Amino acid sequence: MHTRSGGCLCGAVRYESSGEPQFSLQCHCRDCQRASGAPHVAAVRVPSASFRIVRGTPKRYVARADSGNDVARVFCGDCGTPLYVQVSTRPDIVGVRVCTFDDPDWFRPEANIFMKSAQPWDYRDAAVPAFETYPGGKAY
Repeated sequence: MHTRSGGCLCGAVRYESSGEPQFSLQCHCRDCQRASGAPHVAAVRVPSASFRIVRGTPKRYVARADSGNDVARVFCGDCGTPLYVQVSTRPDIVGVRVCTFDDPDWFRPEANIFMKSAQPWDYRDAAVPAFETYPGGKAY
């Protein structure tokens, strides 16, 4: 098992993740667009049991997603870096923002999700499967 570390821009919050990603994605939902200021967010879903904050105390913002689930967006209260999300119905999974890893170059997306909200000017690799919402109708 490979341990990956990461954190926020200012270094106040640091984390470690020893779990292998269960799903690698690029999310195009409007909530991710607004929270990141980008047309999509690269994220990996990892087991929450293998993810831990090793320095600092991040802040949380909880909002209701289109699916009806409460989604906690966790970020650095000092610099504002979005770090990860947790969905109320899936406490066993953490959705880590890939670019917050110290070394994110290993990431390869398995899917583009919520393409119904994708910006028409954003580049999309046609080799990566695309889904209008969440693959298989699972609620995120």
